[in-house]
Amino acid sequence: MDSAILLKYDQRVPRYTSYPTAVQFTDTIGAEQHAAWLGEVGRDEPVSLYVHVPFCEVLCWYCGCNTQVGRHQNTFENYTNLVCDEIDRVAANLGARPQAAAVHWGGGTPSSIGPARMMRIMAKLRQHFDFLPDAEIAVEMDPRVISAEDIVTLTGDMGVNRTSIGVQDFDADVQKAVNRVQPYEMVADAITNLRAGGIRDLNLDLMYGLPFQQQSQFGTSADLAVGLGPERMTLFGYAHVPWMFSHMKLIKDGDLPDAEARLNLFNEALERLAAADYVHIGLDHFSKAGSEMNIAQQEGRLHRNFQGYTTDTAKTLLAFGASAISTLPSGFIQNKSAARDYMKAIKDGGLGTNRGVGLTAQDRLRADIIERLMCDFKIDLGEICEQHKVRVEDLTDEVARLKPLIADDLVSVDGWQVNVLPRGRMLVRMACAAFDEYHAPDPDKPAHARAI
Repeated sequence: MDSAILLKYDQRVPRYTSYPTAVQFTDTIGAEQHAAWLGEVGRDEPVSLYVHVPFCEVLCWYCGCNTQVGRHQNTFENYTNLVCDEIDRVAANLGARPQAAAVHWGGGTPSSIGPARMMRIMAKLRQHFDFLPDAEIAVEMDPRVISAEDIVTLTGDMGVNRTSIGVQDFDADVQKAVNRVQPYEMVADAITNLRAGGIRDLNLDLMYGLPFQQQSQFGTSADLAVGLGPERMTLFGYAHVPWMFSHMKLIKDGDLPDAEARLNLFNEALERLAAADYVHIGLDHFSKAGSEMNIAQQEGRLHRNFQGYTTDTAKTLLAFGASAISTLPSGFIQNKSAARDYMKAIKDGGLGTNRGVGLTAQDRLRADIIERLMCDFKIDLGEICEQHKVRVEDLTDEVARLKPLIADDLVSVDGWQVNVLPRGRMLVRMACAAFDEYHAPDPDKPAHARAI
């Protein structure tokens, strides 16, 4: 594709891991509303669970997650106890004892608190939820801080069956520039131990747009990652937002590749992944041809949530820990972001509620449209409007907003059927933004990452 066309759309748009996005969350939604919404959760559909551990031994300068450097065992012990308390309180507010289809541990570095504390939290979850026999238990891991013994504990006693490792880039200069030094051999050894422990679903993250990245060198990193045989790969674009995360100021603007160089980095990795028979599942996810995720996309069963693309069909996500976001029948709830604020709220006997947003009928319609575009790259607006019992003609203005993308052969529209063309997939968020009732870019207050 002509790079000039892509650069034309290099605007700031949401990643659409939820709709409405977190920008619309407000503190008018508090603990009382949180408790009421929890009471609406039934047992008729399994739920997913998420645990956030906001600690790392070393801070990666590119990181956009809620985390902090933590090394004190007392802090880890207190945090573990309080997460267990939160699970008790959430369970007390639930309308039923739900079944659990999946548990995802994120951070930060979940293993920073130690496998024994992770197992205590898992035991507390099992106390209040009936785990399905095939429940997915996924943990994000850092090969720098997890031992072979830890892996045996996690995959054996705790039942972890899926994991994700952040590679980002194997180049030593790039790793040094972002404060994440992990040689290829270290990652390979960790994967060998994970496979020996029984992990059969492994994801590796690559990231483009980091300081000092070069096209050929990034291609080599992609080849090395592919050579480790992961079932899934993610190819994230680094979002440089130093006004949101102060540690990103340690990365100099002048060391970052420009938009066209970012595009070349993406295309270089894309070619290497395609050559290795990885299918471009969505915006930034790739999966081996014939895999569960690949088949789910073909059958229209792929979903997107705060963890990215998933085959998890649960509509309710109960999230625990600092900054964790729950998806409830009536809306989204986010816990207090700072670990100290979250811990104080739980210690004071309440929930960790910070803010949220309720869902309107229009939100539900647009959320479904955006999710299907993000997952399937196509949608029949007439069909989805019929499901929501609204007139498809009410979306006339939204379809009209697609005209620039249509003119550049990035999107096609036939009647009420919208298709994101293969050459426009990298810009699928721009198509989604046409149906986003809240999206109003403000160059003076940027709230989202760039499209490329």
